[in-house]
Amino acid sequence: MRKLSRSAIGLFGLIAISTFSIARAGQRIPSRYLYVWAGTSMDTLHAGVDMMTVIDANPDSKTYGTVLAAQVVDSGFMPHHIEYVLPAKGALFANDFTGNKSFMIDFSNPLHPRSMGRVAKVEGARKFHTFMRMPNGHIISTYQFGDGKITGDPGGIAEFDAQGKLIRSASSRDAAFPTARIRTYGLTLVPKLDRAVTTSSPMDNEVVADVIQIWRLSDLKLLHTIQLEKMSGDSAQRYPFEARTLDDGSVLMNTYMCGFYHLTNLSGSPKVTRVMTMKAPENIGCSVPIISGKFWIMPIAYAHRFATVDISDPDHPKEVASFKTDSTFYPHWISADPRSDRVVFTEQGDGPPMIYVAHLDRATGRLSLDEKFRDPGSSKPGVSYRRDAWPNGIKGMAMPHGALFVP
Repeated sequence: MRKLSRSAIGLFGLIAISTFSIARAGQRIPSRYLYVWAGTSMDTLHAGVDMMTVIDANPDSKTYGTVLAAQVVDSGFMPHHIEYVLPAKGALFANDFTGNKSFMIDFSNPLHPRSMGRVAKVEGARKFHTFMRMPNGHIISTYQFGDGKITGDPGGIAEFDAQGKLIRSASSRDAAFPTARIRTYGLTLVPKLDRAVTTSSPMDNEVVADVIQIWRLSDLKLLHTIQLEKMSGDSAQRYPFEARTLDDGSVLMNTYMCGFYHLTNLSGSPKVTRVMTMKAPENIGCSVPIISGKFWIMPIAYAHRFATVDISDPDHPKEVASFKTDSTFYPHWISADPRSDRVVFTEQGDGPPMIYVAHLDRATGRLSLDEKFRDPGSSKPGVSYRRDAWPNGIKGMAMPHGALFVP
């Protein structure tokens, strides 16, 4: 999505629903590595290489913050989303949005991830975006466009097995919205209710349908398409973006314009309630969040900050903390280390390409920058992706997007 971007890299990406676990004997053992999905193409016309880069994430290591490896996966234009949570085993799914191809990454040797090949193509589907894993190990993915033969060219969703083989797919086209430009984007799964929820946002300046859709997860049957209501005085319904499943089976969803909606009764007659709106234009660019305990951590690109929202009462969420970033950093993706209190930040591509690590206080929701996580010899925290060369010999700057901690 580039509607507000100053570059051609694209805004969106990528984050995970994550909880923190305690290791043996009550001790937390931090993850050793950080995977960052990045590419060297600087526009949509000239291909570069897509790489899975590996950063030393062991805070006790002498090389903490060092880029240890960079494994080329394929040629490409815009490495974008990876899974929000690292799977327990098998392959990690990742996409190149503009290149219209998706990959499986073997991480059995964490320091040396390798490509296991491409995910199967789906007839009549283009530009895959978001991946989420089902309890049986299968992957559900959204795609933004169909084959162009239907007015509005709606996207859809698809199911793959763990080896990337297509199981089934379904279009987002709804006869009640016959010409709607539904750009199927975000995704969350509610397995205990046999439901999936998708959003609709573009990856460019296109005006699209501000809808959410509810599917039957077991066979991908589209059950409901719900138009978000425009309220007087704001445009907070624009660009339904990311959705996350809560413990009670309801869903919380944010729009890119920082409206928050609570979706309830998903197995019956769904109810969609706007529960919070962040003031515009101060807050634009609500992107890819995580949930940690009772907190929803929200990257807000054009506010240059992360907002912590208490969602213990999802019908009355309230902001309780804010973490400001440099004005050149446009927060977009955040992911949590399941083995410590750390989170990783990436941005949407408008500022210098940087990776930051912060600590999350699980009692207050406050974030604090990890000052130790930095390039060797640097006077400032953070790892830069504006580099002359990479460990695999590839030259030049890379644009990072999806990022995950790896044990």
